Amino acid sequence: MKEVKICPVCGGKVTAKNRKYCSPKCSKEGYRRRQAKYSIEKYHKDKRVKEDGKPKEERPIEALARKAREAGMSYGQYVALEHTKRIL
Repeated sequence: MKEVKICPVCGGKVTAKNRKYCSPKCSKEGYRRRQAKYSIEKYHKDKRVKEDGKPKEERPIEALARKAREAGMSYGQYVALEHTKRIL
């Protein structure tokens, strides 16, 4: 007796032994879904958190950029202002 699998995309029957999808159309859709899931897991997770769940330390350039945003300036404007303060 042949083993009949179910297509994970459309729910149709897959009779071929070494196939996962019932048609090339479903195969493409399955690939698109896998890539979307991978993209979400890899690129859209919070990169400011370490693997153990603790927040990463803020780097000095990130601290300056945050201070510049709080002051309503760009990073370059903020650094130039700090530089002129040190000179005077």
